[in-house]
Amino acid sequence: MSNSLSVRRGGKPPISAWRIVGGAFLHFAVPAYLVTVAVVTLFNAPAGAPASELARLALGYSGWFLAGYAALMVIATLAAAAIEPLLSARHRRHDASNIGGGAIDSRVRLTRALADARSLPNAEIHRLIGSIGAPRWDHDDSRFQALSQDLAQVVQAMSSANATASAQSRPDIIDLATRSLRRIDDALGALTAEQSRLNHGDARTVARYIENQYGPSDFAGS
Repeated sequence: MSNSLSVRRGGKPPISAWRIVGGAFLHFAVPAYLVTVAVVTLFNAPAGAPASELARLALGYSGWFLAGYAALMVIATLAAAAIEPLLSARHRRHDASNIGGGAIDSRVRLTRALADARSLPNAEIHRLIGSIGAPRWDHDDSRFQALSQDLAQVVQAMSSANATASAQSRPDIIDLATRSLRRIDDALGALTAEQSRLNHGDARTVARYIENQYGPSDFAGS
């Protein structure tokens, strides 16, 4: 394809490391010049030298400073540009590892939470467990991962409370568990609907791109 297609747009791309390094050198150029030239001039000036002599020495050291500072800036900027691809690749591998690990943890949390929730003796809770456990989770999505964490906390708290509750308080625990799981189920439905809407939009974007890029097929109707 001659043109690029971006279905989902992320945030602004990060600023390149070499730009940061170069900008830092430019930002501190004047303070570094004033401090360095002043120190070197005062250190090398003869005792009791008049202001005109100090100015002459400072002017001479200025050239050396500017040349050295410019060379140092170029070297540091080129070094940053050279190592940036390596750092970016490492960062991408780290992010991929974190994403994969988060998805695995989310699946494990969901499986354990649903198994523990079945210990709560209530038909509506069991119905909600079946609805929550339906195959509509996208564990690669951080929002679903957060929801599985909430589910695990709810089930753990309610299961512990039910196990130690008296006969009089147990119905209240079951009611609390039912309402909490119903909210989890509603949140899961909202996330699934949002993801479906986004996927539908992506499909339309891709189809529109292909149609604009290639036009009607020459083999249509053949």
